[in-house]
Amino acid sequence: MDPGVIAVFIPIIAIVMGIGIGMMAIWSEHKRKAQLLEQNHRERMHAIEKGLELPPLPPGLVGFMQSAAVASSARALRSGLIWLLAGIVGFVAIKNAGGAEGAPFALIGVAVGVSQLVYAAMLRKKEKDVLPDVEKP
Repeated sequence: MDPGVIAVFIPIIAIVMGIGIGMMAIWSEHKRKAQLLEQNHRERMHAIEKGLELPPLPPGLVGFMQSAAVASSARALRSGLIWLLAGIVGFVAIKNAGGAEGAPFALIGVAVGVSQLVYAAMLRKKEKDVLPDVEKP
């Protein structure tokens, strides 16, 4: 096959596969949520038929990504460290590879990382204010 044709197919295949993987992820998440809702509905209907108390709904079952949307300082800290270190490594790698004029763009990752770390600190302070300390006597 001609190298020019291969060069044209590479971005086309990458775009199609990227969109396809995204669509597959959305579809599989939808199917998982639908199955969970169906199972929960069946369980509740059986409880009603038997006259038992209805079991509570599991948290995060209803609503758009409710369980994933809950902010936690540990999640923000982890993503902040990842962004910070990836930005630093990217900056050093681009600068050492000879792209000194393009290296500052890697500092965008550093800025995102620092902002995530600040957000994690704010969440940790808020969590300490809201949640009681169990370690205190």
